Amino acid sequence: MNTRIEQQSRARIAAFLPDAIRMALNSYQKFSHEIHGGDDKSFKEHHMACKVAISHIDLLLKLARWADLPDSAAADHNQQQVLMAAIAEAERELHDYEEQDDAGENRS
Repeated sequence: MNTRIEQQSRARIAAFLPDAIRMALNSYQKFSHEIHGGDDKSFKEHHMACKVAISHIDLLLKLARWADLPDSAAADHNQQQVLMAAIAEAERELHDYEEQDDAGENRS
């Protein structure tokens, strides 16, 4: 890829990624705490929707790694800190979800 185009792409990613991660995390946290219908079908649908949200967060983290963010592509130090905090929170959420999911599968 052309170096200039790649740098521009990385800059655009650095600009939108913190908000995208934060929005995905907020949405996941809100939805995951909602009470499902109580029957097996509702539980399964709720659980699958949570997995989809986690997959979305995971893809955002992969995008950050692919773009090698945070780095000099971030416009300033403050933007780098916001991005690093969003990535750290998303990684914690992903780790917590995977631990809960593993514990649930081990009970079956």
